[in-house]
Amino acid sequence: MNKPTVALTLSDIVCLSEKRRTILLLLGKKGYTIDEFTEKMNMTAHSLAPQLKTLRDEEIVVLKDGVYELTNIGQILVKNMYPLFETIDVLEKDHRFWFSRNLSVIPADLMERIRDIGNYKLLEYDISEYMFDVPAEFSDNFKKSKHAMCMLSVYHPIYSEM
Repeated sequence: MNKPTVALTLSDIVCLSEKRRTILLLLGKKGYTIDEFTEKMNMTAHSLAPQLKTLRDEEIVVLKDGVYELTNIGQILVKNMYPLFETIDVLEKDHRFWFSRNLSVIPADLMERIRDIGNYKLLEYDISEYMFDVPAEFSDNFKKSKHAMCMLSVYHPIYSEM
């Protein structure tokens, strides 16, 4: 007995499977063989096969000489996936922090680029303990940074030294 097939939309293909999303984002950088996928994603070829088949059937991915690559449509999708998923990654990293803040005070052009924060570490300190001192972890990390951008809600005289 054949299972009925369910038509997938492009948004279903991209959003409903974390495996497919990961495959597409990886292919946005370079082509991969099945062995490279299994190593990079720490999965078996058997578990990846249905996802790769779906992507091939929908003509988002093509297999050429044992290497999976994006089609032209796949390239368009992946190029536009990056901003969305980078934004989601930033917001999901500390959901409690972002959703408990009034973000309306941040200028719109900065909010549109919130994904540029990238990989971050949230440092929260008791203000009564650090009223006049910069926490060592913040200071140490700041000094090690090659490039830093920040927005401060308060100004402390020591910040100009940093």
